[in-house]
Amino acid sequence: MKTFDVIIAGAGPAGATAAKLLGEAGVSTLLLDKSAFPRDKPCGGGISTRVLERFPYLRPALANIPTNWVNKVHFESPSGFVVDYQSADPLYLMIRRCEFDHLLFALARPHVETACGLVRKVAVHPDHVRVTTESGEYQASMIIGCDGANSVVARASGLRTGNVQSHYAIDMMEETPQQELRTAERDRMYIYYRIRSHYGYGYVFPKTDHLNVGVGFKLDYYLANLRGEHYSHHRAFVEAMQLKHVLEGQSNRANFRAFPLPISGPLSRTYGDRVLLAGDAGGFVNALTAEGIYYAMVSGELAARAAMQGQLSGYERAWKQEIGDELAHSVRLQKLLLADPKRIDRIVRAASRHAPLAEILARYATGAITHARFRSSMIRRALPIYVREKARQVFHA
Repeated sequence: MKTFDVIIAGAGPAGATAAKLLGEAGVSTLLLDKSAFPRDKPCGGGISTRVLERFPYLRPALANIPTNWVNKVHFESPSGFVVDYQSADPLYLMIRRCEFDHLLFALARPHVETACGLVRKVAVHPDHVRVTTESGEYQASMIIGCDGANSVVARASGLRTGNVQSHYAIDMMEETPQQELRTAERDRMYIYYRIRSHYGYGYVFPKTDHLNVGVGFKLDYYLANLRGEHYSHHRAFVEAMQLKHVLEGQSNRANFRAFPLPISGPLSRTYGDRVLLAGDAGGFVNALTAEGIYYAMVSGELAARAAMQGQLSGYERAWKQEIGDELAHSVRLQKLLLADPKRIDRIVRAASRHAPLAEILARYATGAITHARFRSSMIRRALPIYVREKARQVFHA
């Protein structure tokens, strides 16, 4: 049985980021994944461009894969109010996960040992962790669980328990070549809130040579109200986009995937005895925008630093300091806005009339500004508009 200082379960953005840092620091590390790279990963594939500031080594590395920069955002409310915003600088980075994840894996691989095999069992002992996979057994002083929304590590360590239906969304998407399914503007992303009056969202993300189209619903809502063939709900959204002339071509069911997405914020505890959780395994997803890649990389790096310092409790303090506030507020906003379509209508309608509001909304939804800056901007710029609108309503009444 091979022994390491750290085992990382899952070689996606969180795991690969953690592995790169640990390996470069000389920590004996095993990076495990259930699949050989490059491998497919269902995902919208959009990342806030702030990832390049947070991880500068990404900028030259991205030259090795197709990358599409988006600076236009189309938001549409349940009643059809629209905000079209164009930024002078790129807002979102569009990638294919099979290519992006392989890139991150390639950056980590020279510094660590890698193995392929599904994790079957994780046993935490007083002085070590033992991991059993399809390909063999491994032992380490600790484990970092980066093994996705259905994390074996999170369950085995007791950090995730109970029924999780209310904590997840189900995201249904296809990634299809632009020759088959396309949108006219490659530099514009589309976001639709509460599609077809349901508690969910829809999106169109243009890649360099592919197009990602998807819909998502809260899992408990989906199971109670929309249970049925996944593809039919996705296909209905594609057809609606065709009628709006957003999409041309045909959906390809062979490219369709459905996957769970945690949308209730980080777990109440993301560390335990000899265990850390990062990425989707720890619930590090923005509940309002459903973006997870940026938060996966941040949590992966912070987990690696905590592992090197041997202070696992410090991991929770670190991520709360950097991303805790915005993730907590994303959950509150998701519950506030998506539960009532009229609230979204009012916000998007106001933003469609006032360019400063449109800019605040677009830049916050794409991660270009923090929640603290969003809140201060809304108070400074939106409050006077709100007062004027109320005064006008009173006058007309």
